[in-house]
Amino acid sequence: MYVRLHRQKQRGKVYTSVQVCESYRDPGKAKAPRSRVLVNLGPLEKLGADTLRNLADGFARAAGGPAVSASARAMPTALLSARDFGHVYAVGSVWDRLGLSEALAEAGINGEAAFRAAELIRLLVVNRLCEPRSKWALLDWMDSVYGGGQDKPSYHHLLRAMDRLIDVKVAAEPRIAKKLLGKAEAVDLVFYDITSTYFEGDRSLGDGDMRRFGYSRDGRSDRRQVVIGMVVTQEGIPLLHHVFAGNTVDKATVTEVVRDLKERFRLRRVVFVGDRGMLSDGNLETLLAEGVGFIVAHPLRRNAHAREVIGALYSTFDRKGQDEQFFEDVREEVRFVVAYSPQMAREVREVRHRRLKEIDGWITEQLRKLRSPGARGRKPTAQGTYDRIRDHLRDRGLLGFYDVTLSQGAVEVAKDRKALLWEAKIDGVLLLETTDTVLSPEEVVRRYKELAEIERGWRCLKSTLLVRPVFHWTEHRIRAHVFVCVIALQVERWMRRKLRPLDTSVPRAIESLRRIKAGELETDGKALVVPTRPTKDQAALLHALGVPPIPATL
Repeated sequence: MYVRLHRQKQRGKVYTSVQVCESYRDPGKAKAPRSRVLVNLGPLEKLGADTLRNLADGFARAAGGPAVSASARAMPTALLSARDFGHVYAVGSVWDRLGLSEALAEAGINGEAAFRAAELIRLLVVNRLCEPRSKWALLDWMDSVYGGGQDKPSYHHLLRAMDRLIDVKVAAEPRIAKKLLGKAEAVDLVFYDITSTYFEGDRSLGDGDMRRFGYSRDGRSDRRQVVIGMVVTQEGIPLLHHVFAGNTVDKATVTEVVRDLKERFRLRRVVFVGDRGMLSDGNLETLLAEGVGFIVAHPLRRNAHAREVIGALYSTFDRKGQDEQFFEDVREEVRFVVAYSPQMAREVREVRHRRLKEIDGWITEQLRKLRSPGARGRKPTAQGTYDRIRDHLRDRGLLGFYDVTLSQGAVEVAKDRKALLWEAKIDGVLLLETTDTVLSPEEVVRRYKELAEIERGWRCLKSTLLVRPVFHWTEHRIRAHVFVCVIALQVERWMRRKLRPLDTSVPRAIESLRRIKAGELETDGKALVVPTRPTKDQAALLHALGVPPIPATL
């Protein structure tokens, strides 16, 4: 049974009547669906709004529900505000599910303070994942999102929470890692790498300041920086991090990190994975002394081990094949593993040949201009041509393939045949050194290639979580800011793993969930916060993250 508005046109005018109808199936018409009028209530214009409301009240009472009051009829529902909600709800729920506030509390972050520092760190991390802002801007950001009734803190309390966070770093990192990894996940392989982040300006610089000039991974050698070292698991989840002075070299960080890892993390068996440029002979000896294994990649140029091992195995490479090939060579109790990809070798060789052909043409033109200068313009000199050719080759990474000489006013350029022959041998080759004597060569190579996971973490830390610009100038606060960003990266990596079956990234998921709004309604003199209904895709994201369904009212 239902109410129908029946419209009928007569003499150019439309008449609307209100009818109570029911649907039925006509047995004489093969049970085809039909409708019939039970009651014709009359023309809509004559009934009027009050009559219709009275009828609605009567039907509501007959159904056992409350009647619509006259005051409610006179007071329409108003939408007072609508704020972003879904992404904040999801990230905050992930934090709560992991129990990270409890981990920080166990580490002693709250202490005897009148405010709960752990909850303020939660707020900083949620903001860092949803829409990274400075601490001042975060307070304004809170007005644009619905955070479940969390009171807006003061700027002073945010800074004090950061101070407390860095004070408990030693105790907090293992507890956070335990929450992220769970009891069932055993860690026996860790990756270590470092990056740098730079600062604008020289504000508050003092003696012994950690902001120093050094090798910049951001290409900003003109800016002071700090160096960040991070240890991550195979799944890309950071275990710990260290912040060093900006002029610290890679090799100088390893010993401190390894010993810290052994002291604070009870790992079953640790295999350290990194590049040989970071692990000096002294660092490798430290790893062995600490009972830590390693898998390290060797440089292939100007390296004695590479020449010996690859030179011995080169004749066994199937250069016409398609699949990646694996070999091993044990020398003086050191195990070397070699991976050779014919496909990659062909691609690298084609690119090199094309680049060398282009450079040869350019060099020929430069030498022609020197020997037969035109009538116009400034005549080139031998020294200028020599410098120009060397700079051009150096900037394109090709100087090692040419011998450029200047003698008695003449410039000579010849290809280094020995270097080119060696380059052809190492096309598509990866050389690893490892202490592991059990894993197959394929498994050793696979484990090393997982080092790319930490590179993804660095990109996320810099591009999505915006570790810089750093709006802090004291060492304590700089370290605390980096710690907040690393915790945000830990949560992001955990979310990334959960979202993998949906083939989506964390930034895309957050952008989708941001569209779930929390609307503040006023009806019958009462305020009510109601979220928009999640779409099918948004509900799937929340389910993949293990987030509870969003309640009907907030």
